[in-house]
Amino acid sequence: MDERDIEGYVQPERYDFVYSWYADDLPFYLARAKEARGPVLEAGCGTGRILLPTLQAGVDIDGIDLHPGMLEVLKRKAEALGLVPRVTLADMRDFTMPRKYALVTIPFRAFMHLLTSADQIAALRCIREHLEPGGALVFNLWFPSFERIVSSGDEMDLEREFEDPASGLPVAIYARNRYDRVRQILHGEREVRVSDARGYLTETLRDRLRIRWTFVPEMELLLGAAGFARWELLGGFDGRPYESHAQEMVWTAWKD
Repeated sequence: MDERDIEGYVQPERYDFVYSWYADDLPFYLARAKEARGPVLEAGCGTGRILLPTLQAGVDIDGIDLHPGMLEVLKRKAEALGLVPRVTLADMRDFTMPRKYALVTIPFRAFMHLLTSADQIAALRCIREHLEPGGALVFNLWFPSFERIVSSGDEMDLEREFEDPASGLPVAIYARNRYDRVRQILHGEREVRVSDARGYLTETLRDRLRIRWTFVPEMELLLGAAGFARWELLGGFDGRPYESHAQEMVWTAWKD
C-alpha cells in the first residue's frame, strides 16, 4: 500500500464499523498465536481486530502497520480495555524490530496490498529475518475466479447488507471492481450506505483500494525467492486441503 492507497482507504475511525463483522479468521489466528510458545508479531495489525483479542488472551504480541490513523484507533480501543499494546508505525517491506519472533502473522489479506513481486519478496525476506529458527509465518490470501475477472463493470453492485451493531440501523455495502489482468491488480471502490430507521440514506462512506492477487505456483516461487524452504497451503481456517479457488488460501512458511 502506498500513500495514494492510504488517502483513499476507509477512515480509520470508521474502519471497524465497516469491517468488524468479519470474524471467520479470529479463532484460527488466536489459536496459532497461543501455540507459538514465543513472541508473536502481527504485520498489518490495523485497528486491532486480531491483535487486541490476542493480547487479552495473554499472548506476547507486537504489531506493525503502515497507517498511523489505524494505530491511533487501536491504541484508543486498547486503553478502553485496560490494555497497553506494543505497536509500531512500520512498513512490512522494510522494518526493524528489537527482537525476533516465534510467529509472524499477516491476517485479513493484508499481504495483498503489496502490488509488485519486488515488494512481496522484500516483505517476505524482512519477515523471515525477524523469525526465530523454526519460527513460522502465517498469512491468508484470496484470488478472484475467472468469471469475476472478466465481469468488471461500471455499476455499483450490492455486496452485502447488515445492521449496525451499535444502532441497529441498516447498512448496505456497494462495490465496483475493475481487474487489471496483466498486473493482477484489483482496483476496488466501495460505498457504505447508512440509512435511518425509515430507510432514508443518512451517510455514505467511500473507500478505494488496490490489491494484487497471487496464484499458488507464483506464491511458492515468492516464498522460495525470499529464503523459505518449507511451506504448507490449506484451504480455509478449518484445516481443509486447498482444492478450489473459492477457498481462502492459508499459508504457513517456516524458517528452517
